[in-house]
Amino acid sequence: MTKQAQYTGFAREIFSQYLDKQIDLDVLITRLRDMELQVMSDADDEEEEETGKRLWFRFFEGDTLATTISDIEKDLADTSHPNADILLRGITFGLQTDELEVHYS
Repeated sequence: MTKQAQYTGFAREIFSQYLDKQIDLDVLITRLRDMELQVMSDADDEEEEETGKRLWFRFFEGDTLATTISDIEKDLADTSHPNADILLRGITFGLQTDELEVHYS
């Protein structure tokens, strides 16, 4: 199981709130981790063995990174680092083009 289309709307909302400065990084990460726990719970209902799987995001078509919650937390923690700007641009572009995808694998 990889693409989690049923969680895309929730992810869009969370990322939009962060970009609009309605929530801070800690709240963003908490909500993403809560979503990951729900996906894991749903997966447990469908499959018996789920070791090593994580939630990750593809922000736009052609995005070759499998950006995890830990990646997001690390990259956005230091807003002066170029990775923060690159990630924010990717998130913004993905939301604008409606290409954000949520995956679990």
